[in-house]
Amino acid sequence: MQIAIPLRAVLFALLVPTLGHAQDILTVTTAEASESFTLEELLAMPQKTIVTKNDYVDEATAFQGPSLRSILEEADIARDATLKMQALNDYSLIVPAGDAFEYEVILAVLREGEPMSVREKGPIWVIYPMDSYPELQDDVYNDRLVWQLKSISVE
Repeated sequence: MQIAIPLRAVLFALLVPTLGHAQDILTVTTAEASESFTLEELLAMPQKTIVTKNDYVDEATAFQGPSLRSILEEADIARDATLKMQALNDYSLIVPAGDAFEYEVILAVLREGEPMSVREKGPIWVIYPMDSYPELQDDVYNDRLVWQLKSISVE
């Protein structure tokens, strides 16, 4: 005797084990260790808010998230380190860690108080306080606004 199982029941059974398990959205890697973070963990860290414009938003926008500096300090990454920032689409950029110590760079997880989807440059967008420092009005810094960030590694 064969029992027909509805497709919906099979899909539900496959999804149930993943429910309640937060998904890692950021991995920070050094020569000594690697640590991953969920959105919930990033939101539980002390938050910074930057209201700024950049080449990708039309008006001053409020971005919120933990400071990059706090993430680097937690991973014991030095100010003189070189970081490889990698996005979900495999775009990557080399950035000096010193930026995080000199400017209040954040790993934005909220835009205007709402989480950002991948389509909206999330879930993590590296944001510099572009309006607060005249020297940040340079294309070099605008290029460092990595969106869809998935990993940071020390080079």
